[in-house]
Amino acid sequence: MKNSINNSNLIEKDAKDGKTDKPSFSYGDKRIEWVVASEVAGHAGFPTSDRWTRDQLKDLATDKPHLSRKRKGTKAFEYHVSLLPKETQESLLGGHVIEEPASKYEQNVLPISQGDFLAEFALIPGYSIQVSAGNGALNIDQLEPSRYLAFRRKWLKFRGFAEKDLVIVWAKGDSMESTINNNDTLVVHTGRNRPQDGHIYIFRHDDELFVKRYQSIVGAWRLISDNAMYAPLEIKKEEQHQFEVIGQVVHIAKDIGD
Repeated sequence: MKNSINNSNLIEKDAKDGKTDKPSFSYGDKRIEWVVASEVAGHAGFPTSDRWTRDQLKDLATDKPHLSRKRKGTKAFEYHVSLLPKETQESLLGGHVIEEPASKYEQNVLPISQGDFLAEFALIPGYSIQVSAGNGALNIDQLEPSRYLAFRRKWLKFRGFAEKDLVIVWAKGDSMESTINNNDTLVVHTGRNRPQDGHIYIFRHDDELFVKRYQSIVGAWRLISDNAMYAPLEIKKEEQHQFEVIGQVVHIAKDIGD
């Protein structure tokens, strides 16, 4: 979903400055379909404040992550205009309305005739990352998903999960057997980064990613391998700042048999 038009010079400005960004929704005969908050503020249905407009756009994109992205060269997020109500689009685009584009998964995998599939299933991004051995940093903002896995929206609702909080990685090694085996698929809730006793988390230390069960003890974290052949790791309080909790493992998918 990259745009061929260079928007690197566009930045968000406060409404009080009396200025807006160079419009990104038109460029000669080509219509650009991504806008930032300052371009939307004050149009039909939106407040004049960039800040409140930004919050409203963020809420609209909660369940449609493929319709928001960082604007290249800035810290601002931009949003596809199809997120906006019809009257707001018409105000922005001179009476035009743009329909929601297909997600990358739909474009590459699903025929248009199967678009209704997405009404029942959410597509969770999977990243080519293995945990339990050092394989680089898990920085979602700097990685492109290598694939998407489908999960029923009813299941997400039953578990209380928001689609935007979930990512998928893969396990490596035997330190968590028999709970997690080599190459098992792990669904990670990145919003749960304050570990609770007994749950399994993905941790990062320097460039190493690993998966362990967490236990709180006096003055330390105890990171436990379910495989008894591996000794627990005790992380003292003064060392804990060196570790990042990426998220909680909330689902494990595995193959059985040959």
